Amino acid sequence: MPPKKPDCLKVAASSHPNSVASAIVSFYEEGMHPVPLVAIGAGAVNQMVKAVCIARGTMAQKGRDMYFTCGFSEEEQKGEYKTGIRIYVWVK
Repeated sequence: MPPKKPDCLKVAASSHPNSVASAIVSFYEEGMHPVPLVAIGAGAVNQMVKAVCIARGTMAQKGRDMYFTCGFSEEEQKGEYKTGIRIYVWVK
């Protein structure tokens, strides 16, 4: 049985934007609409936004445009609740 896909992509400061961008495109192509991402901390948010920009370029080559909506989110991390940024990626 293949591993279950997560309900959202969690992005860390150490995440590689190209890898996250590939995951965004894959999630979209596999039917996840919108594609949700979450990041905690400035470095993670930076990587997440870069990944969305890269994914948008990939989708543009396929004739699609991409945009996102965002907001704050309470996320549990090691037993503590932290405020994160949640992005929902949509494709037109």
